[in-house]
Amino acid sequence: MMMTHLLAELYGCKPSIEDEGVLAAAARAAAEEVGATVIGNYEVRYVPHGLTVAVFLAESHIVLTTWPEYRLTLLDVLLCNPDMDHSRVAARIKREICPDGRMVVHDVPRKIAEAP
Repeated sequence: MMMTHLLAELYGCKPSIEDEGVLAAAARAAAEEVGATVIGNYEVRYVPHGLTVAVFLAESHIVLTTWPEYRLTLLDVLLCNPDMDHSRVAARIKREICPDGRMVVHDVPRKIAEAP
């Protein structure tokens, strides 16, 4: 089975990227927008600043990692259901946390099989 793993950088994000609740809500809303099932989430705060928020889905995951000092968020989206649009997930998250910023997207093909 082939899937697309979306990796993106979001530049010029809002200061709210320092709030794990805001990031989790954005990821959850994006998941719901494409019909994904949220099964949990976990947040890690770094010292002196920065966060990683992982939202676990029945269909895989959405992970956001922030560098607030650069107004940067890295985004990782993997959806195992081919009917779900990973680019819609990224667009929704961008609208929520980085509406006036720039997003650079890398679509990485992933082959899910016993061997390459």
